[in-house]
Amino acid sequence: MTKQLSDYEIEKQKKKQELVRNEFLYQNNSAGKYEFPIIKKQNIDVNKIEFLSYVNTKKNDDTNKNKTIHFFTYDWKFEKVYENAEEELEKLSQYFCLLSPDFSVFTNMPLALQIESVFKNRWCGAYWQSKGLKVIPTISWGDERSFEFCFDGIEEGSIVAVCTYYRENCEEEFMLGYNEMLKRIKPSIVLCYDEPFKSMKGNIKEFLPTTYEWTKDLNWKDLIHFKWEKQNKNVSGLNENNFKYFKYDDPYVKDQLVKCSICGHIAMQDQYGNGECKNCGWKFSKDEELLEKKAGISYPMLVTPTTAREQYKKGLPFKATFDEFVNGLYFYSEMLFEYNNEVYEVFLRANKNSKSNEDCDIVFCSKNMQQEYKTRQDFESKANIGGILLKELWSKINNPSYMYCG
Repeated sequence: MTKQLSDYEIEKQKKKQELVRNEFLYQNNSAGKYEFPIIKKQNIDVNKIEFLSYVNTKKNDDTNKNKTIHFFTYDWKFEKVYENAEEELEKLSQYFCLLSPDFSVFTNMPLALQIESVFKNRWCGAYWQSKGLKVIPTISWGDERSFEFCFDGIEEGSIVAVCTYYRENCEEEFMLGYNEMLKRIKPSIVLCYDEPFKSMKGNIKEFLPTTYEWTKDLNWKDLIHFKWEKQNKNVSGLNENNFKYFKYDDPYVKDQLVKCSICGHIAMQDQYGNGECKNCGWKFSKDEELLEKKAGISYPMLVTPTTAREQYKKGLPFKATFDEFVNGLYFYSEMLFEYNNEVYEVFLRANKNSKSNEDCDIVFCSKNMQQEYKTRQDFESKANIGGILLKELWSKINNPSYMYCG
C-alpha cells in the first residue's frame, strides 16, 4: 500500500524541485557544458503570429487567444514565469504560441548571471513544451565570452526570435552575435522584433513592436514621418496620443531662447522643451522640476536641478548623489557607474512577492563580484566595494547613470 504524502511533504517536494530544476537533465533533454534544457524544434505557422506583450496577458483572454506572447521588456515584469511557473501555466496556455522569455544577458553582468539567464530562458521554453504548448526560442547574447553557452539548448534548423528594439546604436555588437547564431543554429526562420539591420542575413520575418501597432493605420506621409521620429528616438513623436504630422524640418532644432535654470545664462531649447546650456553644460527637459519632485531625479542628467545648482556654485561637475542614484534605480530599474576603470551594475530583480519596483531585490555586481540585498535600506547601508561602503566611496565614483545598451 502506497503511503499517502502529507500536505507538508508535498509542498517540500515541490520546493525542492523548484530549487534543483533538473526535469530535463536526463533522457537527452539537455545540452551543452551547462546542461541547458533543450527547446525542441516545432512546426509553427509564422504567418499566424501576432505579438502581445506578456505584461498585457490575463486570464480568460478570449480576445487575444490567437496572439503570440513576447517578453521584450524589463526582466522583473516577467520573472514570475520562472519563479511561479506552475501558477502561470494556465494563463499562458490559452495563447497561440510563446517566445521563450528574454532574460537579460548584459555584457557587464558577471558570467554566472549570464549563464543563469540563458538557463531560465531554456527551462521555461522546455517546460512549456512539456505541457503541450508551442514555443519559439528567443536568442540573446552578450560579448564573445557568452558564445560558449548562449546558443546551447536550441535544435539546429529551429525557428528563432531576436530583438533589435531600442538597439539602433548597438549594431556592431549585435551583428557579432547574430552571425555566430546563424553558424551555430542555422535557423529556418528568424523572427525579428523591430526593424532588422541591413547587414542581417537569413530568412527574416520582421514584426512591428507591439508599442507601435497603432501605426498600421497611418497614411503614407504620416508613416514616413513616424519612421523618421523612430530613427531619431523622439519619444513624444512615437506616442499614439501625441503623434501628428509635422513638416520635414528638423523637429529637434534648438531655436527657442530660455534662461538656464542652473546658471541663469541664455540657453536654447527645441519645441519639446529639451535643451542644453552651452555655459554650464546642463542638459534639461521640460518637466525636470516635476520629475525631481516626484522621483528625486532628472532626465537626462539624473542629478536633480537642486543638486546641480549647488554643484555649479561650487565649481563642481554635475554628478548625481548616492541618494539620487538609488532614486534612479527605482525609476529606471537598471543603473551603471564606473570605479577604478571597472563598470559596476545595479539592477532590480523580481522575487515571488514583487508587485512593483519597491518590492524587488537589488543586485549589485561587476565582472568580479556580486552582492544581493532585499531592501533599499539594506543596499544603502551595506553595499560595498572591497569592504568600503559604496556611499563612502561615492566621491570617487564616475559616470553614475541609467542603463544603456552595449
